[in-house]
Amino acid sequence: METEIVYNALKNLKDPRHIYGHFEQGKKLDGEITLHFPYRPPLRLVIEIKKELRQHQIPQLLERKQEYENFMLVAGRLHPAIKKRLQEEGITYLEENGNIFILNDGTYVFIDTNKPLKTGKSSSKKAFTKTGLKLVFNFLIDPELVNARQRTIAKKSGVSLGTVPKVIKTLKEEGYLIAHKNNYLWEDRKALLDRWINDYEQQLKPKLFRARYELREDWQNLKLNQGETHWGGEPAGDLLTGYLRPEEFIFYSNESPVNLMKNYNLRPNAEGDLFVYEKFWKGDSGPAAPPFLVYADLILKEDKRCRDTAKKIFDEYIQPVL
Repeated sequence: METEIVYNALKNLKDPRHIYGHFEQGKKLDGEITLHFPYRPPLRLVIEIKKELRQHQIPQLLERKQEYENFMLVAGRLHPAIKKRLQEEGITYLEENGNIFILNDGTYVFIDTNKPLKTGKSSSKKAFTKTGLKLVFNFLIDPELVNARQRTIAKKSGVSLGTVPKVIKTLKEEGYLIAHKNNYLWEDRKALLDRWINDYEQQLKPKLFRARYELREDWQNLKLNQGETHWGGEPAGDLLTGYLRPEEFIFYSNESPVNLMKNYNLRPNAEGDLFVYEKFWKGDSGPAAPPFLVYADLILKEDKRCRDTAKKIFDEYIQPVL
């Protein structure tokens, strides 16, 4: 349970100035922590609990910080680069191992000497390899696919038959899948989506990149080869919402470089505004890539226009199937 992270964090909070605290579940976010200090009044903080935090989730925390004057993130474990970014943004946090950062109303506390907590036996993580991420993407798009025959899953996802049981095993070990009678039930698909987005950015997307091109006509005038080439990122965001005016362009395509240049009047350019990636899913989603992928492309960008569009896509297309 996530509340266990809070109790462990408070138990592991060790400081020569004798800071201690207690946790109360409440109506605001995931509850409140009251921290007590030797030489100043207690500090009451509204908290959000996360097992892990990804870079693309930090803007959400900035919104929380604006919404709640005394906001704190409580996390199972934070990567050093994430902690540095939180400190730069002035976001208060507490790790499960007791490390803490507070910059709030004249109070400054920084402890980063506690070692990471040991975890249980590590999973094979097959769901988060390059091939596994392709399969998980199909599970995100179609939640019922996981209960199909494994041969059907492999065929629809374009992965090997041997990959399917390994990925399902990892998803069970990680707590995203629960066996129920003869089927599987999903647990916290939003957390799985966040995990997928992070690992997609780190593991899969760089390996899908093919080339950059110069667009030589209005993107809206291009007639895409159905089922072979799809818009991603900003143009796809505009197609799905009518809200975003693209400044950077993405193709997901199976077409050859020759056909891409011929069919869409493209010119190779290492500084071009069109990024072409390999299409890694089967089927025809129309001119735009599947909303889950468009959401990932946009939420990973440090751009308010893109993040606002991503939220619209999440609310309209993704939340209903999570």
